[in-house]
Amino acid sequence: MLIELFNKPVGFFLLVMTIILVTPLLSERVKLPGIIGIIIGGILIGPHGFGLMEAGDRIEFLSTIGLVYLMFSAGLEVDINQFLRVRGRALVFGVITFIFPQLMGMGLGYILGLDFLGMILLGSAFASHTLIAFPILTKLGVTRNEAIAVTTGATVLTDIGAFVVLAVVLGARTGGISAGYFLQLIILLTIFALVVVFGLPRLGKFVFKRISGRAVEFQFVIVTLFISAFVAELIGVHEVVGAFLAGLAINATLPRHSPVTGHVLFMGESFFIPVFILYSGLITDPLTFLKSPQTIIVAIGVTIVAYVSKFIAAWITARIYKYTKSEFWTVYGLSHAQAAVTIPTLVIGLETGLFDSTLFNAAILMILLTSISSPLLVQRFAPDLKTAEADDEVLPLFGRILVPVADLKQSAGLVSLASLLAHSSKGRVLAVSVANDTGLDRDSNFSLHKELLGRVPELLNDPGTEIELIPRLASSHAQGILQTAHEQNASLILMGWRGKRTLRESVLGSVLDEVIWGSDTPVMIGKLSLPLNGMKRIVFIIPPKTVPPIILRRMLETNLTLAKALNVPLEIVADKAYLQIAETLLLATESDHPVKIEALTDQLKPENLVNESTSSFIILPGFGSRKRVADTLGHIPEQLAKTFDGNLAVLHFDR
Repeated sequence: MLIELFNKPVGFFLLVMTIILVTPLLSERVKLPGIIGIIIGGILIGPHGFGLMEAGDRIEFLSTIGLVYLMFSAGLEVDINQFLRVRGRALVFGVITFIFPQLMGMGLGYILGLDFLGMILLGSAFASHTLIAFPILTKLGVTRNEAIAVTTGATVLTDIGAFVVLAVVLGARTGGISAGYFLQLIILLTIFALVVVFGLPRLGKFVFKRISGRAVEFQFVIVTLFISAFVAELIGVHEVVGAFLAGLAINATLPRHSPVTGHVLFMGESFFIPVFILYSGLITDPLTFLKSPQTIIVAIGVTIVAYVSKFIAAWITARIYKYTKSEFWTVYGLSHAQAAVTIPTLVIGLETGLFDSTLFNAAILMILLTSISSPLLVQRFAPDLKTAEADDEVLPLFGRILVPVADLKQSAGLVSLASLLAHSSKGRVLAVSVANDTGLDRDSNFSLHKELLGRVPELLNDPGTEIELIPRLASSHAQGILQTAHEQNASLILMGWRGKRTLRESVLGSVLDEVIWGSDTPVMIGKLSLPLNGMKRIVFIIPPKTVPPIILRRMLETNLTLAKALNVPLEIVADKAYLQIAETLLLATESDHPVKIEALTDQLKPENLVNESTSSFIILPGFGSRKRVADTLGHIPEQLAKTFDGNLAVLHFDR
């Protein structure tokens, strides 16, 4: 009766969620990675355990979605610029970690008496690997280490190679293989990869400029992911290849800490990926090797090939690229797990008669062992990894960002920008709403402002952002902002701007004027008309004599961090007097983020920037007193604001 209930929808879901929740907690209590607990939980409830759940279509469907999510998240976590920089190394490791297991697997097949096609197919079962321990790296925050980027890139290459081998074997088995098939597969795969990696980001920017709302953006990402996976299957490769490429494309489309990707990853990491890991345990029979002495011998041979071949490949690669001990063992731990491509390869080999049940069961045992040892090794050595990125360092300017909130609709873009910048520097957002402390309606106004602030987290819809809500009573809005900035030790004040006020004139009652000229804290005023997700570049314009050289370094660091946070290139258009020092300062940052520097050859005119209005976030520098800004920038900010409806900001440093 109980087993029947667990096979019904409610009981099935309850059992899956209970295993996903409880087993990692128990596993971590005994100092083992949570992934191992889920695998063992799958064994216990599966047909080779207590028989509470069958390895049927329902759990197989969910596990397939989980595998797609796993490779998608791997693509999302890869630093695109770093990945492109190490693509040659990923190719080298991919070739090495494919060839050695392929040849050693073929040798084992020869010893076991398999025919030639069986030998080739058995080799391909070892050649690929599954990033089953990748969630551990995500949790530790070391996914941007170069060795990890190389390994994830190699994973796609080995998976493609394994499925090409599988296609060759099946074609030869049925007599349908031909040179035309290979040519067609290579052409289709190349076109597909180019369209996804280079075309999808352009489509994404186009879409995100025209849609708004977390739900719609989330749905777009999900549809994009599964279209890529589906098309990959159509052209004859595994869906994980399309999923990884989609991850790379979305990675290049959205800001690094975008709430949208956070929601997508949360759904995968909290449910679908654990279901895939659970399924790996569900189909495993840990006692299969006890059924006969021959199975034990075959299991030992299969296991030795799986571990030794991947070890050799990781060792050679580590020696070539001088990886540290921790990087070597992490690469080996990450790359020796067998599951995603190995399981279908074994099933096909068994169904076509190329493998017998003894070899199949022995290989399934190997999958169990590698699925356990892989997380153990990664958990042991990955904490010692370091990311090579300079942007992991905290930039004090974005440590405590104060955002005045007067209207939710007008403040939405500012709060989102503040969240991205705070994420980039491990900082927090300080949202302040100022109510007038005079008048008979003081208390009711204060309550309204508190209620307004209470809706800011809902507006942001990003649980990962540290946000502090500060209701304030003050004699004026400007005084409330300035006093709060001083008391809260704000590192930056981020304010909205309609583009109608001038920076050179003191307009009576102008909150903006009072804050800019009355604050010792840097102030960024932004006119944000378009969604941040739709931006293609940051354009930092430096007109003549606007910034002293001693301040230029801070300005460049700020704009570089902003470009990284939005995941777009930085273009610097500077007066000729700034070019050499700007290049020197950028070289000192040792950043691999794409930066382009060009001379401001003509007088800066708003009409010359019309083409930038829908795709660029333009930043202008301001420094010093009102008179100095007026003399250097003049009416340029106001004229720009009136010329186009794009995103524009003035970054003002008082000293």
